[in-house]
Amino acid sequence: MIVWLASYPRSGNTFFRILLKQIYGIKTYSIYNDPLFDKLNVSDIVGHNNLRLTFPEMKASEQIFFVKTHHLPSDNSPAIYLVRDGRDSLVSYAHFILSFRHNLRQDSWRLKIKELFGWNEYNEILKKLIIFPEQDYGHWSQNVNQWMSRKDITVLIKFEDLLNNHFEQITKAVTTLKLPINISSRNNSIPSFEELHTKSPNFFRKGKMNSWQQEMSPPLENLFWKYHGDTMYKLGYSL
Repeated sequence: MIVWLASYPRSGNTFFRILLKQIYGIKTYSIYNDPLFDKLNVSDIVGHNNLRLTFPEMKASEQIFFVKTHHLPSDNSPAIYLVRDGRDSLVSYAHFILSFRHNLRQDSWRLKIKELFGWNEYNEILKKLIIFPEQDYGHWSQNVNQWMSRKDITVLIKFEDLLNNHFEQITKAVTTLKLPINISSRNNSIPSFEELHTKSPNFFRKGKMNSWQQEMSPPLENLFWKYHGDTMYKLGYSL
């Protein structure tokens, strides 16, 4: 049996995996196999396992496989959908892209020349994320709406609620999906975000709410609301 751990990028998916591992000892998987976790030496904290079975084999098994995905939904497996204020998700995603792109960039001198003439790469990335859908993920609203409108059972968990009350949100997911997990047996030792940040500052950047207030310019916020306002209001987020 597959239970999708679905989300748009940078919406709390990895944090939920960490909680499953650290609180309940449950290891999880990813359709991407997340090779970055091994490079950053955080696979054990996240509880990441490499895929060893095909998806049809996992679906047919009596074992539960929690599998991370950012893709749009494509089957009828149950899902836990992690959602975050879209402004925070996109700001975090833009920084993530920029950080790891810089690590690979060889022509940094070209970037410096552009910056001298007022070109801001971060703002350009953020603008593109706001407007243009990615091939497999869609843009933020498409991802949210397609997962939340599917007929198959999907439990919505807000990243903000997960930060404030880990146990309540995990209990909600487990009980709603009727998963055979003993949620009363738990370990309260959870790594702080400061510890995670020390391990990998580029991946675990801030993990806070409302970072967009300092990192999204007013013109880009207006653009965000133009494209994603209906979905934000539907989820209970406001200006």
